[in-house]
Amino acid sequence: MKEIIAFANEDWKKVAEKTYNKDQTITENDVLMPYMIYCASEDIITYGNFISGMQTPKDVYRIYCKEIENLKKLKSQSINKELDKVLKRQIYIGVVGTMELFLCDFLYSMVLGYRKYYKRFCEKNSQEFKLKEISNKKWNIPNGISKIIIDTNYHKIRIVKSIYKNVLDIVFPNTKELDKLIKTRHNLVHRNGYPSKKSEYVEVGIEMIDELIYEVDILVKHIINSKEKDINNWIPTIK
Repeated sequence: MKEIIAFANEDWKKVAEKTYNKDQTITENDVLMPYMIYCASEDIITYGNFISGMQTPKDVYRIYCKEIENLKKLKSQSINKELDKVLKRQIYIGVVGTMELFLCDFLYSMVLGYRKYYKRFCEKNSQEFKLKEISNKKWNIPNGISKIIIDTNYHKIRIVKSIYKNVLDIVFPNTKELDKLIKTRHNLVHRNGYPSKKSEYVEVGIEMIDELIYEVDILVKHIINSKEKDINNWIPTIK
């Protein structure tokens, strides 16, 4: 995957395949090669419907931590009783959504940032493409991989666990409790808190949110700790 760096420092310029002086405008008509690093001394402006770069694994984790912290702050807000029920329900849903975003973006940054994980993803993936997709002049393997990663359902922990093991060689910790908590989120999203037509309404409390954050945090920190070396040395490369 291409990486586009604005206001690049000397370290980025040393590893970049292409550098620009001052501002640089890039449109969807520009050919940006996979695994190439592009740097500009000042700002880079992009136009067009394409992904211009990707987040570093550190940024992915930073965003996760910030979102969880914001959800914790929301949890302590004082509002009227009826709206408080709605707020807690949305916070619970938001925690799972934050986990899904992390799992997606972390996998994306590692697969499209490290050649070894890119090759392993290609080898292990069972996705099939139609001939008309492959014959399309705009179709290429990195874009196909990006689509697969983004389209994966990250609330299905069993599937995600297999992907992370096969591609990143990360073995998830026990997710039995997390699986149960995610099922509650499913009922909150799709049935507004009712597990079935005859069951009682699930009212989300502070303890439920705390338990969910605890279980999600165990998984996220385990992933980060498992790939600490790769995270610290991360620069998109074809080596």
